[in-house]
Amino acid sequence: MSDDSESKPVIEMIPGLLGEVSAVASAQAPFLYFDGASNFGINHGVVNITLEAVRHFSAGGAAVHDRVMVAHLRTSAAGLFSLKKAIEGIELLAAPAPDGPKN
Repeated sequence: MSDDSESKPVIEMIPGLLGEVSAVASAQAPFLYFDGASNFGINHGVVNITLEAVRHFSAGGAAVHDRVMVAHLRTSAAGLFSLKKAIEGIELLAAPAPDGPKN
């Protein structure tokens, strides 16, 4: 592929298009890494999930670890359903291929 900017794929659409996902705020969206969802519940129709990560470090010459909260997720029932569908999709992608005849 040449260095010509017109031959490179578009990676952001600014301004956003009506009815599409806008890239304008994507630079501010955090990437979250977590090791577990330590707590969850629902309060007045708002679903909550607490995400935590394990930190490993040296203290007093010994390797130790602790857990820290990295995010408090809050969403509606519709948001929870969407997250559940995404997780189920990832599980399907990660599942081993079934045995059987290969095409």
